[in-house]
Order: sequence, then structure tokens, then C-alpha cells
Amino acid sequence: MPKLTDQEFDEFLATPGLYARFATVDVDGFPRVIPIIFFHHERKIKFTLRPVGAPLENVRRDPKVALSIDEPTDPQRRVNIQGIAQIVYEPGSEDQWLDVYRQMLLKTATPEFVDDYIKGSAEAGLRRPWLQVDLDDPTTRVKTWRLNIEGEERDRPVPMARKYLQNWDGSAPANSENLPMSR
Repeated sequence: MPKLTDQEFDEFLATPGLYARFATVDVDGFPRVIPIIFFHHERKIKFTLRPVGAPLENVRRDPKVALSIDEPTDPQRRVNIQGIAQIVYEPGSEDQWLDVYRQMLLKTATPEFVDDYIKGSAEAGLRRPWLQVDLDDPTTRVKTWRLNIEGEERDRPVPMARKYLQNWDGSAPANSENLPMSR
């Protein structure tokens, strides 16, 4: 399974309608995963969280997070990120990031809905933090892959990473050279 090129990576993360699954670790050590809208901008994954709730509390206690972004249709592009979430703006600084927030929301909703949502949030006095994961931070780990595209040469018998083409004991499957391609 090929990795995404830089161009494929940027195009994929700009795709409308995609959500990320955002993972933190609760105080009791259990993982917590929530869907979030995100915005890839300036080599950072930017997002907001509710001002009250376990995900933000978890980030404040332990900023190590993971994000998983994928698509259900071919070529089934996928991105997994492990990194440090930085709280860039505390609640009450929405005017500093409102333009990027609007662009982010437009990936999943109509302009009318986004404008009403932003206006309603402001009128209600809702204040949110703005966070990011820096993809260029030396501690950030990014893994990407996709299925082969029509006409692209395949380098293995099934669409999975080479390391998975083995049994639990490390041996090759008996007929590994005859495994059919699923696509």
C-alpha cells in the first residue's frame, strides 16, 4: 500500500466532509475517542473542543493525542497522527481564530449554517479553546497510506502493508504467492 505523496496528503486533508477521530487518555488511563472537525493549515491540524469536558481536561493534563482520518471510498486514503496538542488560544480569544474556524466549519456544513452557528455561539456567550497539532514538531508521528490506484503496479499480493503478510509466529503464509488481490 503506497504512502500518500505530499500533494495527496494536502489534497486529502482538504477534502470536504472528513472528520477526524481524536483520541486522548482519561485520568483513569482509558482512551477516549471523539469525532471532530479539523482544518489542515500551515502544516498544523487545527481544531476546537468544547470548553468543558473530558477531552479538553485530558489535553490539559496530558497533551499526547492521536488523530485518525480516513475515507470509506477508494482509494481509501488514511492518515494517522500521534503528537502533542497545543492550546493556542484559551476560551475568550475567538476573535483571534474566527476566520480559520469558519473555513474549518465550511468543510462539513453550508455557509448559511456556519454563519448561524457562529452567530448563535457568540450570542450565547460560548467560549472555546483553539488547539493544534504541529505536523513538523519532531515528536509528531504521521503515517499515511492508500490503496493502489487503477493502473498502478502492485508490489504485493493483497492490499496491506508488507509487515502484515506474515503469520503470528513470523512465518509466511503457506500460499502467500497465490493470495488473490481483493481489488
